[in-house]
Amino acid sequence: MRFSGKRPTIVVTTDVNGTTTPHNTFGELVRADGLFSKMEKLMKSYTSGSCNFSDVLPKMKHLTSGVDRSRLESYAQEMPLYPGVSTTFNDLIQSENVDAKVALSTTGFAGLMALVNKFRHMSLMSVAASPVLVHLLSEDEKSYLIRPIIKEEEKMQVIDDLVDLYRPSRHLLFHIGDTMGDFFAIRHAAELGGIGVAFNPNEPLRASISNLSRNLRKKISQICFVAGRQPDYAKVGDIIRESVWKTLKTQL
Repeated sequence: MRFSGKRPTIVVTTDVNGTTTPHNTFGELVRADGLFSKMEKLMKSYTSGSCNFSDVLPKMKHLTSGVDRSRLESYAQEMPLYPGVSTTFNDLIQSENVDAKVALSTTGFAGLMALVNKFRHMSLMSVAASPVLVHLLSEDEKSYLIRPIIKEEEKMQVIDDLVDLYRPSRHLLFHIGDTMGDFFAIRHAAELGGIGVAFNPNEPLRASISNLSRNLRKKISQICFVAGRQPDYAKVGDIIRESVWKTLKTQL
């Protein structure tokens, strides 16, 4: 079924590390410098909720001093994606029935995220990310950066920015993430009337969601996978399709 008239707008913001890629991209960028373990420890500290991202960001930035454009570009082109990521994004962006505004909203490094957007997603998305390695980008690549992420709560502001700009139906807001770094945005999407998607959530995120009110929990979808089974992002696409159908009675 094709939607008649003006295409309705939907807004989708998604985390990257652990959500669209199985890699710890922070660590992979500095693996050649022997700093993977140090970077991974910093990442685990804030994604578990034991500290704030802003607490570790200066240290993470310091560890990237040896990353040059060649390494950044090479990794951006080779970074693995979970099954279903490309298909889900392509279906959203190329839909004839909805006007999907998709943003990578991540504590990941803006320099890397901008190139991932360019090489892997044909620069069809906007990017909000921590302002690390931006100096390695061209002016055109920087143009897709919509907001710096310095603390986890700013992912909520990304949603608000896109809502203010595009005025979608509140039922058609989505944020997808896997750790405590996404808790605020997942909760915010639900509070606004949309859907928060906890994709393969870690234990601290599951525990935090369980402490929310029943009404909010009803607006949060948890996609869990058995140990040893590779997460499939297509399940995120299924949730979005179902919500679009229920709201608009049309398909993506």
